[in-house]
Amino acid sequence: MNGLNIKKFYQNHLRKKLFNKILAIYSSIIIITLIASSITVYKYYEQTITRQHVDANREVLDYVSLYMNQQYEGIQLAIQQIYSDASVSEDLSYFLQHDYGDYLKYRLDQFAEIGSFVPHTFDTYFKTYLNQKSGISDVILYSTEKEFYYLYKNNTRQLYKRDIDISEQKSPLPKNGWISHEKKLLLKEIREDNNNLYTMTRELKDPISLKTIGMLIIDFDAELISKWLGTKGTESNGQVLVLTPSGDVIYDSLGRYMGQQYPHIAGLYSDGWTALDGISKVNLNTTNSSGLIVAGIIQKSQVNKEMLVVRNWIIGITAALIVAAMAITYGIILRFSKKVKIIVKSMKRLQEGDLSTRIHLNREDELQLIANNFNYMCERLELYINKVYISEITQKNAELVALQSQINPHFLYNTLEAIRMRAISQGAKDVGQMIYILSTLFRTMIKKNMVVTIADEIEYCNLYLELFQIRHQDKLQIESRISPVAMNCSIVKLLIQPVIENYIVHGFRPERFDNLIRIEVTEADGEIQIAIRDNGNGIIPSKLTELQQTLQVSMRMDAPPSSLGLCNVNERIKLYYGTEYGLTIASELGEGTTVIMNIPVVRESTK
Repeated sequence: MNGLNIKKFYQNHLRKKLFNKILAIYSSIIIITLIASSITVYKYYEQTITRQHVDANREVLDYVSLYMNQQYEGIQLAIQQIYSDASVSEDLSYFLQHDYGDYLKYRLDQFAEIGSFVPHTFDTYFKTYLNQKSGISDVILYSTEKEFYYLYKNNTRQLYKRDIDISEQKSPLPKNGWISHEKKLLLKEIREDNNNLYTMTRELKDPISLKTIGMLIIDFDAELISKWLGTKGTESNGQVLVLTPSGDVIYDSLGRYMGQQYPHIAGLYSDGWTALDGISKVNLNTTNSSGLIVAGIIQKSQVNKEMLVVRNWIIGITAALIVAAMAITYGIILRFSKKVKIIVKSMKRLQEGDLSTRIHLNREDELQLIANNFNYMCERLELYINKVYISEITQKNAELVALQSQINPHFLYNTLEAIRMRAISQGAKDVGQMIYILSTLFRTMIKKNMVVTIADEIEYCNLYLELFQIRHQDKLQIESRISPVAMNCSIVKLLIQPVIENYIVHGFRPERFDNLIRIEVTEADGEIQIAIRDNGNGIIPSKLTELQQTLQVSMRMDAPPSSLGLCNVNERIKLYYGTEYGLTIASELGEGTTVIMNIPVVRESTK
């Protein structure tokens, strides 16, 4: 069902809609990019916060390691001082190898021999040591041979007989090592009052025989580690554990495993995040001189707690950026979509035949370029259609006018009358010639070709003039000067004949025998110039001015009948060849008229 819905959605909204596809693709790219960037930023902040926690935890570890090293080195120094002072070491050795009563007698004998009232014994040494060293809760001396305990606590000292033999313990105390609170099996009733103790043991030997004579047991208060750390020991800096090499916890900053065997000892040696009480990262310091393992644990949950605010901000900002980016994208695409719809709508109007349609956009982009080209195409198409249409109409009109002039009743009457009179006066010798000329003219008129060669057009004009020469014998002279290179150039049919006809109708003087018409065709600079000159009546200046102004503008259907033929020729030239071509006319009353026609050189075969 979901597949069908997706397919239906694609068919309706994406398949045939380009801008919807662009919007979907662009939106997908934006969403994927922003989500990837957000994940990258989130991971960066997560690594930064984790690094901050690790660095803070490592700093705490350094403080704890320094503290434990100081304790260890303090004990080492104390033992060295005992062995380096012969009187103290001898006094301690005698104490641990004899009963307490024998020791007191020994001390009296020593005082008597020395004669000094300043005691220099192990007792005074340990009392001074206990008072000077902070963090020490009590000191215990154990006699291996006599099995008694001598306890220094709170500026007091007390002798205890056998509580339990150290050597008989299931887990005997280490001769030189650290012990957690739960391992304190000695003097339990006396030492149970403080659960924050951890112990350091040192084996004592006779300085002469090097025989083990006892053990030095020193209890430390774990609370002083927290005081040493101060504000650095907060939970945000991670959990700090101090463990013995066997895994017994002698200090836990969170108080969870004090005096217990740490259950995740193997996980402390894992790299990266590991499963302890939760997902955690571990810092280890095993290089301290105390021989202890100092571990720092950073909980993933603590990092996630701090990342919660960052995550919410990133999600909010990312969502806002996605919405903004999609809104902006939709707005931009909608604007382009409207432009495309305008273009498509205009194309449909053009397809329906509306050549006046135009696209109006106001942006300089590719769509504006398309619109400009579309508008240019419509203008050219409209111009071309108008040009061909009007040219065909004017051409047909010219042919019709020429045909009408040829078949004008008066023209036919005069022509037939000339034939009749000629036939009567001289016989029928040239009747055939006149009929031939007349038939040739009619055959040329009915040809459908709109473009002919200049040679054909001149031939048609010569036939037309020859007919009038026969009618007005010895009264009309014709001169032609045609450039040979222009003879094969193309020209629109019936451009020269109306000019000649205009002379015959308005300029020819039947009473004179020196009527002359001259046709000159020359080629220069890519143009052909056709000049028709006559010595006829000429044109009245006012009418000449009006005619010249008429030729300067588009074809005027209200032009006077005397100039309609010239205007028709001028308009057809401009429509077919361009507005830069056309007719010019000059005339003097009683002297004649000169009509000059300019057209481009076109060397094309006529069809």
